[in-house]
Amino acid sequence: MNMQLDPVSGLIMPREFIDQKQALKKVIDDIVDRAVLENQHLTETYYLTLHMRFDKLDPNKFIVDAPIVTYRLPPFTSNQMVFWVSNRKGICELLWIVRRNKLGKLDVEFNKEGVAYLQAKGVMPS
Repeated sequence: MNMQLDPVSGLIMPREFIDQKQALKKVIDDIVDRAVLENQHLTETYYLTLHMRFDKLDPNKFIVDAPIVTYRLPPFTSNQMVFWVSNRKGICELLWIVRRNKLGKLDVEFNKEGVAYLQAKGVMPS
């Protein structure tokens, strides 16, 4: 098995897994970039929500639903990524990722280094 250092996590993983992870990240980045460009006309801050899942019949196929734009913070739902977008400030940042764990409960992973999170915690002025 060909092992390699993952540049993001710093973990040593099989090269094939790292390649798949990088390809998946590129797909998501492209979808987010396209959605932000299509919504450049919006002047208010908004939330961009992506729902995604692996195909049950083909585990190598990854399905991403059309991005949803809302002005209210969306609730946590399974297989979700939520981005905070401010066209005026030129910011698009990941707020959280939600996935379902083995017990069937939702696990939420917050981006604790982003501007929106720090502002919500009162650490950074808005």
